[in-house]
Amino acid sequence: MKLDIFTSLINLLIVYMVFAIAFAITARRHPNLDGPRHWLFACLALFTGYLGLGLRGVIPDILSIVVANSLTLTGGVFLWTGIRRFFGLRWHWSLFALFVLPGTVLLSLFMTVWPSIPARQIIMSVFSILISAFAIRDVLQQRSFALIMETNLFIGVVGTEIVMHFIRITTLMMVPVSTDSYLLGQNQPDKLFFIVLFMLSASRLLILVTLVSARLQNELNQLASLDPLTQLPNRRLLLQRLKHGINRERRSGKQMALLMLDLDRFKTVNDKLGHTAGDELLQQVAGRIQSRLREADTVARLGGDEFIVLLEDIAHPEDAARVAEEIVAALSRPFQLLRSNEADHEPGRDVQIGASIGISLYPQHADSAELLMEQADTAMYEAKQAGRGCYAYFSEELTIAVHKRINLEDRLRHAIEQQELRVFYQPQIDIASNRIIGAEALVRWQSPTEGLIAPIHFIPIAEETGLIIAIGEWVLRETCRQGQRWLADGFLPLTLAVNVSPQQFRRCDINALVAEVLAETGFPAGQLELEMTESGLMENQDNVVEVLNNLRNQGIRLAIDDFGTGYSSLAYLKRFPVDVLKIDKSFIDDIPHLQDDMEITATIIAMGHILGFKVLAEGVETQEQLDFLRNKGCDAYQGYFTSKPVPAADFTQLLQAQHEKMAAV
Repeated sequence: MKLDIFTSLINLLIVYMVFAIAFAITARRHPNLDGPRHWLFACLALFTGYLGLGLRGVIPDILSIVVANSLTLTGGVFLWTGIRRFFGLRWHWSLFALFVLPGTVLLSLFMTVWPSIPARQIIMSVFSILISAFAIRDVLQQRSFALIMETNLFIGVVGTEIVMHFIRITTLMMVPVSTDSYLLGQNQPDKLFFIVLFMLSASRLLILVTLVSARLQNELNQLASLDPLTQLPNRRLLLQRLKHGINRERRSGKQMALLMLDLDRFKTVNDKLGHTAGDELLQQVAGRIQSRLREADTVARLGGDEFIVLLEDIAHPEDAARVAEEIVAALSRPFQLLRSNEADHEPGRDVQIGASIGISLYPQHADSAELLMEQADTAMYEAKQAGRGCYAYFSEELTIAVHKRINLEDRLRHAIEQQELRVFYQPQIDIASNRIIGAEALVRWQSPTEGLIAPIHFIPIAEETGLIIAIGEWVLRETCRQGQRWLADGFLPLTLAVNVSPQQFRRCDINALVAEVLAETGFPAGQLELEMTESGLMENQDNVVEVLNNLRNQGIRLAIDDFGTGYSSLAYLKRFPVDVLKIDKSFIDDIPHLQDDMEITATIIAMGHILGFKVLAEGVETQEQLDFLRNKGCDAYQGYFTSKPVPAADFTQLLQAQHEKMAAV
């Protein structure tokens, strides 16, 4: 087959149409990838331009040369701008003014003033060299390691095009060329140039397709190994690095540490400010953790608010503790969020969280990646139990405790389903009249195998797992039912106090629940008292006042439980529409032996009365304690001095005895 310019041109036109279709499909399927869209326009412009050159002699020369070559320049600029967009650079329409418009003007000038083939082709080659040089510059500035092979090929092809254009310019300046048609004619001194140029053009398009394919594959790999929000390694990549590190450290005899982090109070931020603010907070957390690590260390996000840090080649086990302390300190500082609740259109604000960290060591604690992660997770829960905002190392004792905890959680879920929970009632006594005026409802677990299980053993697990929501609702409903039974039996009205978990504030509509239960049971709202701890109120202080006011509007009494052990801030206390302060048992235990506790208790009583609250003391067990409280003006008490918490039937007997005593008087 005869190899000439015209045949090569026809083949190139077919190539451009094929790649135009390929880029059109890519742009449609991946709209966020800008390069293919520009390369589609480039293929269409180049196809039209080269088609115009091939039709020279069929259409007027001025149209063929000026328009066709202008479209060819336009295609070159689109190729370049596609490269810029592909590598994340901006582009402007002014790029066409820098190349296409001057080229068109010069081509028109030489067609009308100096109809010289060499001059026209020199103009085209000069502009092609400039466009190619700028494209190479942008690729060199922005190329990534993941695309290094493809970008090197592209630079090689475009660089070869530049060399060919220089050779062509030299040839055109030295060898005279007829003004006759050289595409269809026999006189083709730059035949070799056109054939090589057409081949390079096809190669360049093929490399662009390869670039797109490599970019998409790289993004798939990143999705598989990186967390999309923080761009940190995910669990899969972490496990790979951890296994690799274990193999390396096993040969070298060095140590590694794994730090499992869980953010404290993160869910509160999510609930109050929305997921947009929560996502921004996670990104800032990732940045702060990374700033405390060496370049060789790895921080990964496991999901939610859990992060994990891999410290390789540590000299001493305590090195991990030092890093943990730095991370805890860094995450304890306030975070400034630029975005807030998108629904409320609130401005950004400062939030404060913290972190609990569990540490496991290689080879002391385990010799496999999965076991190291499990043990770090175990230690992290120990840190949470120790008060949060701290770290804890793994130990065998912790493993046993965690296994028991998991077993207890499963049994607790079963207990809720099988209705093994019970409500016990502890009398609340009016100090002045020595009469039962109310009771605190306390949940107990009646296990078929272990008997009565105290709340201290299962309530913390219920709080962690969210089971407290179902338990709290059941206790409220059962207490109101029992209270209505006592009213129907003719006993004097009692105030029944039910504890409310902070999670009930955050995760359910407590106002709607109370209204539903009261309507269902018929229990008077004025005889229901909801108890909340200081810490629970402070965790939800932004919306707690509104919630408490709504409860107060229903007629519900409100009490602060365990007062004195939390924040104890008068500034906040005045904001809450509270009826009762309950002095924590820890202040009552050492009366009258500890002067400090006596003074604190007396101060709370006086302060409560000044603010208009009733004051109730918890945990009264001796006559001396009761006498002290009576002397200081305390309103009521509860404790073993009168009665421990008892089932409803036993509490009914206490009410019956009091009723008979009052009737006798």
